[in-house]
Amino acid sequence: MSNAISDFMVHIEEHLSAEQRRSLEASLRGDNCVISAAIPPNTPHLMLVVYDSECTQARHILGAVRDQGLHASLL
Repeated sequence: MSNAISDFMVHIEEHLSAEQRRSLEASLRGDNCVISAAIPPNTPHLMLVVYDSECTQARHILGAVRDQGLHASLL
């Protein structure tokens, strides 16, 4: 793993069920460049993503969220 660890917040416009949130987190964690993806229960519209910035870019991860049919933006 590199030393270029970065993070960002994703704002999700849709209201997701707990199962949908878990599924989204798991799908992003399946990316080898993503270290962590978590949606706290008290802020279900925000997701913190930690990733290796030498491996990918935040906009690519955001694209993966949008590819799931969600309206999302970087914060």
